[in-house]
Amino acid sequence: MKKYLIFTPALLLALSLTSCSDGKQHYDLHKTLALFVIIAIITMFFLLAFYSNMLRDEINDCEAFDAHAEKVRRKVGVRFFKSSNPFSLSRVQLAVWTVVIACSYIYLELCMGNCSTTGINQTALILMGISAAVTTGSTLMDKREIQDGRDRHQNAPSEGFFVDILSDDNGISIHRFQNVIWTAIAIIIYLNKIYSIRTGCALPELSETLLALTGISSVTYLAIKSQENNPAIEYAEENSPVNIPDQSAAAVISASYAPAATPSTPVNPVTAQTDVNAMPASPDAATGIVSA
Repeated sequence: MKKYLIFTPALLLALSLTSCSDGKQHYDLHKTLALFVIIAIITMFFLLAFYSNMLRDEINDCEAFDAHAEKVRRKVGVRFFKSSNPFSLSRVQLAVWTVVIACSYIYLELCMGNCSTTGINQTALILMGISAAVTTGSTLMDKREIQDGRDRHQNAPSEGFFVDILSDDNGISIHRFQNVIWTAIAIIIYLNKIYSIRTGCALPELSETLLALTGISSVTYLAIKSQENNPAIEYAEENSPVNIPDQSAAAVISASYAPAATPSTPVNPVTAQTDVNAMPASPDAATGIVSA
C-alpha cells in the first residue's frame, strides 16, 4: 500500500495546476490526467535510475570492483562508502529519449487532440532508432568482453552520474562528451518545439542536419567504445589460438627463407656405365693389393 502513496503528491499537484476558477472551480480532466501521467513517468524514471541497475553497467569482476571501491573510499575520506554500479551512457541515452518522447506524446494526445489521425513521425522513429541501436551495440560489446574475461573499466563503483557517463578507461573522454552534448542539444530543441505547439497533435520534426549530427556522434561513441577495454598484449599472446614456441618459430622462419634445393643433373646411363668401367678398382691403402 505504501508504494502507491508516492503518486498521491503527483495527483494533488496535477489537480492544483489544471484547476480553473471563474466563480466556480472545475477541473480539466484531460490536462489533469496528462500532467499526472507525465509526473508519474518522470518520478518512476528517477526512482529506477538511482535505486536499481536499469541505467547502470554490468559488473563481472567483484574482486576488482571491491578494490576500486576501497580506493574511492580512501580518496573521498568517508568511513562508510556506498558502492554501486556505474551509470551507462548508452542506457541513459535510450531511457531519456524514451521519457521525452513518451511524455510529449501523452501531452499532445490528451491536451491538443486526437493523435491517431496524424501520420508517422520520422523524427521520433529516428531518435528512438539511434538510441536503440547504440544501446544494442554497447550491450553486445559488454557481453563479449565479459565472456572474454577482460579487465573492464566498468568494474569500478560509481563516482557520480556525470563522471560515469563521461569517463572511459582513461578518464573523461572526448567521444563521450560529444555524444552527451549533441544529445542534450537535440532534447532541448525537441522540447522547445513541443512547447511551441498550440494546435494539432503532430510530434515535432527536427532538421536533417541535427539528426545527422546526433547520429554521427552516436556512431563515433560506439566505434571508440569498442576499443575501450582492449586486452593487454600479454593477454592476447596467452589466449592466441596458435601459440608457437620460440625455437619452433625460428625454425619455421628459417625454413621459409631457405633457398630452394638445386635439382640434380640427370644421369646419362651410357656415360655412367663408361665411367664405372674406366674407374680402377680401389687398392688397399696398406698392402696395395687390388681387391676384386
